[in-house]
Amino acid sequence: MPKISVIVCERNSEKFIEDCVNSIMNQSFKDFELIIVHTASTDSTKEKIIELQKKYSIKLIELKKNGISRARNTGIKNALGELIAFTDSDCVVEKNWLEELIKGFDEKTVSVGGPNLVPVNADKKEKIFDELLELISGIGSSYVKNSEKIIEVKHNPTCNSIYTKKILAEMNGFNEKLSSNEDPELDYRIKKTDQKIKFNPKAIVFHNRKNSMKKIFDQAFWFGLGRTQAIKLHLGMIEWFRIIPLISIMLILFLFLHGIYSADFNFLFYFITLLFSGFILISLIAVIKFKRFSLNYFFFLISWFFGYGFGMLKGVIK
Repeated sequence: MPKISVIVCERNSEKFIEDCVNSIMNQSFKDFELIIVHTASTDSTKEKIIELQKKYSIKLIELKKNGISRARNTGIKNALGELIAFTDSDCVVEKNWLEELIKGFDEKTVSVGGPNLVPVNADKKEKIFDELLELISGIGSSYVKNSEKIIEVKHNPTCNSIYTKKILAEMNGFNEKLSSNEDPELDYRIKKTDQKIKFNPKAIVFHNRKNSMKKIFDQAFWFGLGRTQAIKLHLGMIEWFRIIPLISIMLILFLFLHGIYSADFNFLFYFITLLFSGFILISLIAVIKFKRFSLNYFFFLISWFFGYGFGMLKGVIK
């Protein structure tokens, strides 16, 4: 079996880092190293990692500047493994995580990923946001969440993925100029080489979710900004459902500015009515599907929609 390097990049992760590390070090697959890239934290994460080093063999790398792509690329440069696995500091991985990931490799496969599920002990708002993400991401998902077999996909998020070190070298790693979306951009470049990316539903990680409107808006903003930056590099990364927030915001702004000089506000009124009717409809679908009544479906959806849209708008302007 090839040796694996597991890379965890973190910043201000004192709440999660211990559970994350414990789950990684408890793997059924034993031939791996753990690399933690620590970037400019303002909490006690570093001290917790140092304590964990007394119990486990952990390679700790410190960076003064933030940037997830820079952190991951630094981890890759310091990795000894033939395979490079990634998860996030707010994740807990299953005991057979690495064992299941490597099952997806064959001659043409250079990357494998798996599902990232909401933790069983997550609070109510985290579960609601997870349910909402499941509903809206199904529009353009490249794989079925409940798939029972290993399948080929377009992309796996780096909270749960593994790559050959060779392909990462060929691709020059992650694009450090992107604010986010560095992992789908990397996978897009890989797919252009006609090599395969697989998804194994049994390679499970549990990933904490955002649980407030502000956190959701902020996350969506950076995702939207990064997506626009990636689209500027690769027009093939445009997906209709991802640009709806941008188009909606631009149309609202256009109609608002037009309305200042015109007495006719009808188009603005009709558009906003249609848009918010869509929010209500999706929220009602979530209530029916998940059998849970909560206004948070509506508010979280609005936060995500406008956060993503304004992030994309900044990417267009910048």
